Amino acid sequence: MTTTPSSTIVAVVSEDGSEPVRHRAIELARESGGGLIFWDADAGGRLLEDPLPNELSADGEEEQFGERLSVRDLEAAGRAPMARLVREAEEAGVQAWGWLPSDQKPDSLRDYASRHGVGTVVVERGRSITGELEAGGVRVEVV
Repeated sequence: MTTTPSSTIVAVVSEDGSEPVRHRAIELARESGGGLIFWDADAGGRLLEDPLPNELSADGEEEQFGERLSVRDLEAAGRAPMARLVREAEEAGVQAWGWLPSDQKPDSLRDYASRHGVGTVVVERGRSITGELEAGGVRVEVV
């Protein structure tokens, strides 16, 4: 399945799954034939803790992961709950990945969406990222 940039969906989810967001994002990806990236809202929230290897890690570890993480990548990073979300989407017929951001800043999500040609971001009501994303030209769906 090939995805066009505007058909890529990002779902901002917690490791507990953020069920309404997850279901809506899978539905949108299936309807558009696009890919789905689960953005881990629990990653990168702790001072001095990067969810993936970085320049301070052992030699070569930083290059181990790309910006779209497969089930295998997520499991290797110790993120089994996120791996389960990706697997669920794949079982529903959607091409899916996860991402573990190093911070939760709205502009980081906006930049990531821009780099990956994301057309829609699905978020839970109450997340304060809507304006930042819309300013970057990304459609936001709040559930």
